[in-house]
Amino acid sequence: MRTERGYLTIGDEGSTTDHPPAITFREFEQSESDIAAIMDFGTDERVNRFLHFDLFRCRDDAVRFIDTFVLPHPWFRFICLSGAGDHPVGIVVLRPEDAGGGRKRVSLGYSVVPEYWGRGIATEAARMSIEAALERWTGVERVQAFVCLDNLASQRVLEKAGFQREAVLRKYMFFKGQTRDFALYSFLSTDRRLSHHD
Repeated sequence: MRTERGYLTIGDEGSTTDHPPAITFREFEQSESDIAAIMDFGTDERVNRFLHFDLFRCRDDAVRFIDTFVLPHPWFRFICLSGAGDHPVGIVVLRPEDAGGGRKRVSLGYSVVPEYWGRGIATEAARMSIEAALERWTGVERVQAFVCLDNLASQRVLEKAGFQREAVLRKYMFFKGQTRDFALYSFLSTDRRLSHHD
């Protein structure tokens, strides 16, 4: 099992509804149920198709992923449905990076389990992640996301969440056995102010 570049690639099958359920974010807890949730994500080929780590083959893979990725990560959260307990239906991560001059940019990654695809959860999580990034770290001017060009559904998710597509990065990354094209999306802090005035 390996991780690449320290972030998750976006993975979701897009929203077919304009009225997503309310969601919350919560931190990972060192409990058997949360370890089992990570194991469920990591063993599902549909979820793993656009993620930057190999399928988990056993519980040890999940524990290793928790130790090397989840626990040291600056902002790893489970996505949970409001009013339905705290059982995870997805994962969202934010990673701040130095943009120079005291400013920061933040990279976003997320995934939702297949049983909840098409409900607008990923779009709502992306929107909430923008707010979380801008509030959590001072000097953030840019939230960005890289998405495999084959992942059309997640490109729609980002666009619905207010991100703008900036570029296609050709042969950008070796991913799942081949060098693939990726699309780069961004949301700027000034976009937030403009949207609040609409």
